[in-house]
Amino acid sequence: MSDWDFLHEINNHGYSAQDVADAAGCGAAPWEWEQLAKQETRTELESLQQLRTAGSITREEFLKRKAQLSR
Repeated sequence: MSDWDFLHEINNHGYSAQDVADAAGCGAAPWEWEQLAKQETRTELESLQQLRTAGSITREEFLKRKAQLSR
C-alpha cells in the first residue's frame, strides 16, 4: 500500500483531517494508536523494573515513575 493509499484509507474510515495528518507524521493508523501506547507503556515499565532490580533507582523512585506511567 502506498503512503497515499494509507492516508486515503484513514480518510475513508471517517477520521478527521487532523487524524490523517497525525497518521502521516507517525506512520500508524488511528486504530493502532491505543495498542501502540499500551506497548510503549509496557516497555517503559519493563525498563523501570530492570533499573530497580539493578539497584539503579530506589523503590520509592520506581513507584513514583510507575505511577506517572499509569496515568
